[in-house]
Amino acid sequence: MITEVNKEFEFHQKGKYLVSNKIFLDLVFNNECNYNCKFCIARTKTYSENDYENWKKSLKRTFEIFGEEIDSIIILGGESTIDPHFFDKLEYLDEVTKDKHVFTILTTNGFMLKHENFLQRLLASSVDSINISVMNHNHELNNYLMGANTLSKEELKHIYDEVHAAGKTLRFNTNVARNNLSTVEEMEDYIRYFKGCYDAIKFTPLMKTDMFGTTDDVLEYTHKYVMEKEEIKELFDSLANRHIKKSHNSKVFGLINYGDLTVYGEHIILKYEQVEDMYDLDKVIPTLKIYPNGNLSNEWDYAKNILDDFE
Repeated sequence: MITEVNKEFEFHQKGKYLVSNKIFLDLVFNNECNYNCKFCIARTKTYSENDYENWKKSLKRTFEIFGEEIDSIIILGGESTIDPHFFDKLEYLDEVTKDKHVFTILTTNGFMLKHENFLQRLLASSVDSINISVMNHNHELNNYLMGANTLSKEELKHIYDEVHAAGKTLRFNTNVARNNLSTVEEMEDYIRYFKGCYDAIKFTPLMKTDMFGTTDDVLEYTHKYVMEKEEIKELFDSLANRHIKKSHNSKVFGLINYGDLTVYGEHIILKYEQVEDMYDLDKVIPTLKIYPNGNLSNEWDYAKNILDDFE
């Protein structure tokens, strides 16, 4: 299973940029979503237009330029699985990467995976691992936080069994915030409740969304419920001290302080902290993102297109 804690990064010159030798490529399929999560950084005041043909051209060109460096792909939205071109894009991704398999992860709210035909078609694709956002083990609270009628434990278990039978992996992603999993006991309850429904759980602190241009309600929500860095460290350290610490990385790529644990026999990832921008993005490429309009950016800015720098 791929985690964020086992990569070693170096940078080398390519054109005017210092480029990571192991790039995470985010493929933003679309802006639309069928959920209304209160904390979602993708709910912004302006959106990238969808341009499927330009998106394909950019994907091909991106691999022509950075094929040696791209180490893994994360598919994002919006909610990518409701994109009308979802499977078309997966098939084109296969075509572009046919000479080099790149570890591919789908991040989703999971709604479309409860449809058996969709699930089986997904599992027949080259997607290696699936991340499902599941905020809380209390179903009513989970519905409230995600603004939708979310998947039940039984539905999640079925999805996991099918994913496991296909030789792929499933991870749950959840936020830690003042109103969600803010104590060790709540985190342990979450782990125990869903035991047998996943291969790993990743706990990530809720972030303030000032830097992402999110809508006012998301901005207000994140400021209200975000925990301070010291609180997160104390919480995560307390959980780690009660269980088996597998590894800890104090500096990984653009992110710092990841912990890998075993809790009640389950694989747990703790993301201690998201650092603010630590690179001059006019000179450095740590990650890449292709937006629905086809622009390739090395930051969260759909209007920026660095493909122009490699003509």
